[in-house]
Amino acid sequence: MNSTIRSYNDLLAEQERLRSQLKVQKEQIREDMLEIKEEFKPVLGLVRVIGKFTNRETRNEALVTTGSSLAIDLIVKKFLSGNLLTRLFLPPMLKNVSSHVIYNNLAPFLGRLFKKKAKPNGVAAME
Repeated sequence: MNSTIRSYNDLLAEQERLRSQLKVQKEQIREDMLEIKEEFKPVLGLVRVIGKFTNRETRNEALVTTGSSLAIDLIVKKFLSGNLLTRLFLPPMLKNVSSHVIYNNLAPFLGRLFKKKAKPNGVAAME
């Protein structure tokens, strides 16, 4: 504000100026946030990949997850029994990665396999 407000019309003009300034600043903030999001895409991708190594997928079927865990334990015991560090760190990491692979690849297949299909009489039946 460069001058003082002396009348109602001055007040309305100042209000309009401030609203337009606010609109410009909101647009600038939105553009800055999009730029920041774009700059951090590689970092977020890396965090997502690291998360797959450190966290298990919890939406898997229990039977499939248990089977993959047992298979990984047996393979590690059979082939990597000599090194203590690999026996401690490799199995949990492999289990975490396999849970994500199973969820992304096997879960849609199992969903299609056991999808309910409506019969002509209106009763749902398993395929």
